[in-house]
Amino acid sequence: MNRIKNSFSKRLSLNILLITSVLIMLMLGIVSLFSYRIIENEAQQSARNLLHSTIYQIQSVFTAVEEDVKCASWLVDENREDPDYMYEVTRKLADIPGIVGSAVAFKPYHFEGKYYYSPYSFRNEETGNIEDKQLGNQKYDYFFMDWYQIPFLLGEPCWSEPYFDEGGGDYMMTTYSYPMKDDEGQIYAIITADVSLKRITELLESIKPYPNSYVNLVSRSGKFVSFGKDNALMGRTIFSTAIESGNKDIYAMARDMMDGNDGIVTVRREGKKYFRVYGSLSNKWSMFISCSYFDILFRAIRMQTILTIVGIFFLALLFLICYSVIRKMTQPLTEFSESAISIAGGNFNTALPEIKSEDEIGQLKDSFDHMQKSIREYIHNLKNTTQEKERLESELNIASKIQMAMLSKKFPNSENIELHAILRPAKQVGGDLYDFFIYDKHILYFTVGDVSGKGVPASLIMAITRAFFRFVANMDVEPDKIVSRLNYALSDENDSGMFVTLFVGRLDLSTGELSYCNAGHNPVVLNGKFLDVKPNLAVGLINDFKFELQRCLISKGDKLLLYTDGITEAERTDFTQFGEERLLAWVNSLPEDTDSSTACHDLYDEVKKFTDGNEQNDDITIMTIKYK
Repeated sequence: MNRIKNSFSKRLSLNILLITSVLIMLMLGIVSLFSYRIIENEAQQSARNLLHSTIYQIQSVFTAVEEDVKCASWLVDENREDPDYMYEVTRKLADIPGIVGSAVAFKPYHFEGKYYYSPYSFRNEETGNIEDKQLGNQKYDYFFMDWYQIPFLLGEPCWSEPYFDEGGGDYMMTTYSYPMKDDEGQIYAIITADVSLKRITELLESIKPYPNSYVNLVSRSGKFVSFGKDNALMGRTIFSTAIESGNKDIYAMARDMMDGNDGIVTVRREGKKYFRVYGSLSNKWSMFISCSYFDILFRAIRMQTILTIVGIFFLALLFLICYSVIRKMTQPLTEFSESAISIAGGNFNTALPEIKSEDEIGQLKDSFDHMQKSIREYIHNLKNTTQEKERLESELNIASKIQMAMLSKKFPNSENIELHAILRPAKQVGGDLYDFFIYDKHILYFTVGDVSGKGVPASLIMAITRAFFRFVANMDVEPDKIVSRLNYALSDENDSGMFVTLFVGRLDLSTGELSYCNAGHNPVVLNGKFLDVKPNLAVGLINDFKFELQRCLISKGDKLLLYTDGITEAERTDFTQFGEERLLAWVNSLPEDTDSSTACHDLYDEVKKFTDGNEQNDDITIMTIKYK
């Protein structure tokens, strides 16, 4: 018996060791994963901060140079007729820390008899003294140099591309050029300040957030300004290296950098994975820091090793502590497991094991008991809510069908009139309306309206407005009388404050006389132009408002387009609206022989195409009328 007991203890010990080891390994895996992500995020954030700090240092150099040149421009302007004084200006600029040389390059013959005149002062790196020279000659025709020609043509200050100034400063530099203008706005000289790239590249080469990290500075044309120890990049551009790599991410990063944007991208280079953090300077140069994931993961691997050692230690300690109590704890947990499986299978009245202790097991029992009650209550409430929702949806569907059935669907298409209309509510029921009928065989009454608000309240006002329009119009009265009576009826005891924008028209099919009244509605389009309408006030606001009647005469072949603001206010995801100009452009692009039905549906499709899948935010109604 003792041998069997010991054997069972060994088997249990091995099982505990196996299960616990799996849990520890899983824990270490999860910790390692999150540690990797944390270290990666920290590395990227650190690189981003370092990038911005470096950009600030470089930018401060450029900004200081720009301010110094701007201040010197006053001296040049005040003494522009004194050629010898220009050396005073260039010496003062060349003596400023950060500036290695300065020139004032005048246009041809600014000074009588002098085709070239460009005093240039620079700091001799060996002696530290400021020396002067005259740049202009046939070998150094500065009029065709970028630092002179580009600002001269643009008429504004700019930084040049990096260049080796042979015959000038005789080293790699970039030049800030500031055009000087006379009283008539004509450029007579260019002031320059040369900045040596040596100090900047040394600064960039000193940046090493990780052993294999490197920094590149790129000019606005994409040319590498600094390339660390990779001399293969000398004279090349970021685009050529991106194309050679065949990596679309590198090319996309290059384009984004040239657009002056900031960002971060993951790339592969020579079989190694890097992330690159990039940003731009005010002179349209860009800079990026590239960090190897190998360097970053080294810290994660070291952390994982430490966690593994600690995990093994605590695994052994946990095994010794739990060995004496595991058998007692296993039984109630097993019973809880069986109860949980039964509850998951849908038996929410499953009996729970009796637990007399007040420790975590007892709390677990209370939690299970509370969970059972909550689930039963939730299922009961869910059934009631589902039934109520289904009832409301059914009623709304019925209301939508009733509302659509109220609209006229038999559109006239005779020898003298062609009419079509569509209505697309934003919700199941809406507040837009249209109606028409022919009175006494030669009078066409028609209307398009939009009720304030949406949903069920708007649909009720819509139904009342349409019914009242048809009732009053059948008395053969002018549109202003129809609108006035509608206004009086809707504004009477209108506690909700709802109103209707409305356009009502009366067209004599025998003479072409169109009388109409607009009640705060969108302007009607006649033959590709907005019809002259007086806006008046919307219906339902002031019961004694006097609406004005307007008249015009239309000819055979004329076309009318009526619509609600669901057309012009249709939006894309960026809040750009369809608008009236786009509507007129679309109308004028229609072929002359387009029928009314096709025009309605094509306009709706054009709006849907414009919104590009964005949810419809308002009811849309379109009516087209062609007088034949």
